[in-house]
Formats: sequence, C-alpha cells, structure tokens
Amino acid sequence: MPLLIPYWAPKVYYLGPIPIDPWATLACVAFIVGLEIARARGLRLGQEPRDVVDAVVVIVGSGFVVGHLVHVLAYNPHLIEEEGWLTLLKVWGGLSSNGGFLGAILGSIVYYKVVRKIAYFDYADNIMFAFPFAWVFARAGCGVVHDHIGRPSDFFLAVDFPGGPRHDLGIYEALWVLVIALIFWRLDKKPRPGGFYMATWAMLYAPIRFLFDFLRNTDLDGADVRWSGLTPAQYGSILMFVGGVLVIVYLRRREAVAAVPPG
Repeated sequence: MPLLIPYWAPKVYYLGPIPIDPWATLACVAFIVGLEIARARGLRLGQEPRDVVDAVVVIVGSGFVVGHLVHVLAYNPHLIEEEGWLTLLKVWGGLSSNGGFLGAILGSIVYYKVVRKIAYFDYADNIMFAFPFAWVFARAGCGVVHDHIGRPSDFFLAVDFPGGPRHDLGIYEALWVLVIALIFWRLDKKPRPGGFYMATWAMLYAPIRFLFDFLRNTDLDGADVRWSGLTPAQYGSILMFVGGVLVIVYLRRREAVAAVPPG
C-alpha cells in the first residue's frame, strides 16, 4: 500500500455564535498577507501607500466579481436555468481562479489607468510580486476543504479519500505557488523593471496549471466542463501565457528604446 496523505473531513468551527470556516479564514489570511507585502514593498520602492492599498481592494473585489461570473457562465451555465440570472450576483456562490485573474487584471487597469492614472506597470507589478505569497494561503484553503478533487491515483501526494485515493489539486497548486513565491523572493534581491513579475508569474504558473488540469476528475458529480477536451482554466492558462510573452516583448522593446542615445 503506497504512503498517502490521510483524508480529513472539512469542518466548520464555532467561536461562540460565529462560524469559523477554514476556506474563508485562509482567504482572509491571504488577503492580509498580500496586502501587507505589497504595501511594505511599495514603501521601499517609494510608492504612495494609498495607491497600493486602495488598488489591492479594487483588484481583489474585481477578482471576486469576475471570478464568480466565469464560474457560472463557463463552468455552471445550468445555474442560470435553475436559479435565474440573479445567480450571477451571488459572488459567494462559487469562484473560478482564472476568472479571478481576469478580474484582477481589469481591476488594476481601472484603478491605475482610469482612477489614478499613474505608472501602471510599476504599481501593478508590485502587487503581482505579493500575489504568490497570498495565493499560497488561498490555495491551501482549497486543499483544506477538498474543493478540487482529481482523478484516482496512488501518487504519494494523493489524498486517501474514503472512496479511494485521488489527486487533490488544491494541495498541488499550493505547493507549486509556494515554489513561485520563493523564486520571487530570491529574484527581488535586485531591482526589476515594472512588468517583470507579471511576465515571470505567467511563465511559471500558466504551463503548470495547464498540466494540473489534466489531473482533474471526470467521473464525479460536478466534474469540470470540457470544451474540445480542455477545461476553461486550460484555455485561460494559454491566454495567460500569451499575455506573459507580450509583456516580455514590451519590456524588451522599452529597454531597447531606452538604450538608444537621444538625438
């Protein structure tokens, strides 16, 4: 019998009348960690704290809204037929991480291009630097409640579920994002141009997330929808990777232009 991660049943604890949900708790921890890292690093870079903190609130809020819309429209369109269009307003009723990424990008553009109109890549990239440190806790929350049960497997990191061992994609992604966070921490030993961490995140995260989704289950209720054999998140990963490549092209062109002597 292979050595597996023991199964644990998700539980809600109570502090008096207040429910302590493990996923929600870790999501709150993720928000605080990301906010404080972005604020502290922004101060070190000479950025205005308000333009970091306020932007984080806008970006996270936009991520939740768009993430929920994608959760319904791309993954669970049947909810519209069952619950009506008001289900789109129930942002607490499910979240797509790739939809959340899209919402975060839109929120950053709105804040830094419309509301404040300041150096987009410098400020947004600071928040991107902080993101993996926060996402570790968010994905750990998914692992704690087994939000993303995968295919049957006897891999040593699989969870020994009551019906048989399976991959738990929340755990896998939390571990990989921890690696990305450590890489970011190491890379930040020297100054980096705005946009650097956006591109690095896309290069490191998107291909692995694309591969992880092949481990998702197809035999349980609520299995992710497939479009031409791929999940919506896999298409989102392709778009994220392409976006990262475009940012790299932009940074190299900007560097080349800056290297040209005036006149």
